[in-house]
Amino acid sequence: MITNKIKGIAIHHFNELGYEGTKMARIAVEAGITKQSLSYHYPSKKELFKELYAEVIEEELPFITNFFKENKEYPVREQLYRFLNEMKVRFHVKPNVMFLQRLSFVSSLEVSDWVLSMYRNYIHTLKTETLNILKKLKIRSTAEEATSGFLTLFDGLMIQLVYENKHSFERAFSASFDIY
Repeated sequence: MITNKIKGIAIHHFNELGYEGTKMARIAVEAGITKQSLSYHYPSKKELFKELYAEVIEEELPFITNFFKENKEYPVREQLYRFLNEMKVRFHVKPNVMFLQRLSFVSSLEVSDWVLSMYRNYIHTLKTETLNILKKLKIRSTAEEATSGFLTLFDGLMIQLVYENKHSFERAFSASFDIY
């Protein structure tokens, strides 16, 4: 289906060139259609971006929930470690995950408020799942404080993937997870 082809090409462009660098004419050429045909499906880059971003958020919310359900037999520390490691892998092998993380941190002013409101849903789901497993622990801080710390660690590690590289992520992950 042409819309799936357009979406795949667009995600690649947004990942490689960012929002500003992505051009609808280039997407049309790579999809083998005219710019007019592309505008029939997506009248603007903003509309294409918003549809993609919303779809990717909807794909990732069940991943978070299912991940913690599928890993509940592990100790909490191991669940959190596995989750962060899985996010690193997913960032590099799933273009949609790269798109979500990259464009959440580096979005155009044209869509930044909208992206922030959508990304809050993603973070809320992660916060809820993390809080649920941390409530089971007897730790020095409250489950809410531990969750806040974990989300801060998560954000910092995603920044390493977005702005740096896998090796930078590994160094930061190794150093910070044990401290957390």
